Amino acid sequence: MTPTDVLRAGWRALRRGRWGEDCPAGAPVPEAERCAALDCDSVRLTTLELRRPAIVTCLEEPGSAVSARLAAMGVLPGVRLTLVQRSPAYVFRIGYGEFAVDAELAKRIRVRPD
Repeated sequence: MTPTDVLRAGWRALRRGRWGEDCPAGAPVPEAERCAALDCDSVRLTTLELRRPAIVTCLEEPGSAVSARLAAMGVLPGVRLTLVQRSPAYVFRIGYGEFAVDAELAKRIRVRPD
C-alpha cells in the first residue's frame, strides 16, 4: 500500500466516523502509556526518543476535532514519522514536511517505534 493509499483510506474512514476507534491489535485505545493489547507495543509520541523513526498506530479520542486536525497534517495509521524536537513544541517529520504541535496534541498520537 502506498502512502497515498493510506491517506485516502484514512480520510474515507474519518468521514464515516469509524477511524481510530481501536488499536491495530483490536484493543480499545487506552489512556495509559502502553496499549492495552498484549501484542501491541505502541506508546505516546511524547515518550518517543528523539530522531527515532516510528509508525503511527492510532489516535486517542477518535472522531474528535483534534483527530481531524491531526489527520489534516497527515498523521494517520501506518504513516512513518520521526520526532525531531520536544521543546518549546513537539516537532515531528512526515516525509519532507515538519509539523509542530503542543504537548496536548502530541500525547494523543500513538506510535510504534520502528
